Amino acid sequence: MADKSHSRVERDSRTRILAGAGRAFGRLGYGTCRVEDIIDEAGVSRGTFYKFFESKEAVFDEIEQAFELSFVHSMEGAYQPGADPGHQAEELVDAYLRWIAGWRDVARMLWNDPTRPRAHTLDEARANAFNEFIVGIHHLVTEAGITDVDPLIYRGILGAIGEIGLHVIELPRVSSDDLANARRAILQIVAGSLSPRS
Repeated sequence: MADKSHSRVERDSRTRILAGAGRAFGRLGYGTCRVEDIIDEAGVSRGTFYKFFESKEAVFDEIEQAFELSFVHSMEGAYQPGADPGHQAEELVDAYLRWIAGWRDVARMLWNDPTRPRAHTLDEARANAFNEFIVGIHHLVTEAGITDVDPLIYRGILGAIGEIGLHVIELPRVSSDDLANARRAILQIVAGSLSPRS
């Protein structure tokens, strides 16, 4: 029983460090954030920090991996094979907004901070993810019976979704009304962009 309790305390400490690092990186930026800032945000001792991580770079690496995996899991969790395309699009938008609201501090640092490690590589990874998302949108649009959509329309939709996501992460606090407004805007842009032209 003591072993289980000990491992739970260790898990909790590690989680607190990662959460604190996400807040510290988001508030200060990667370049100016120090291990001391992470420790202060996490509310742990220096010894506890170094028990789990050797540097702020090591914490960053784990946060980056968790961020990318969480996006993939959010999108996969929202995908329902055979669902009505309109309903599926709403589910994906909802999953995206829940994800971005939950990862606001980390997203702010990863998307906006040029001092972060591998900034160029992360930008490429984001572009690749967007390209995959375009393929998914095209599939939903085809299922809905809409044909001959200019690929630039898809890019425009993604650009709008990205900008709305950036707006959400820059808010000092995200309320349910903020998320509802973002959802409404995204769905209106999608519907307007893909409606048949006469």
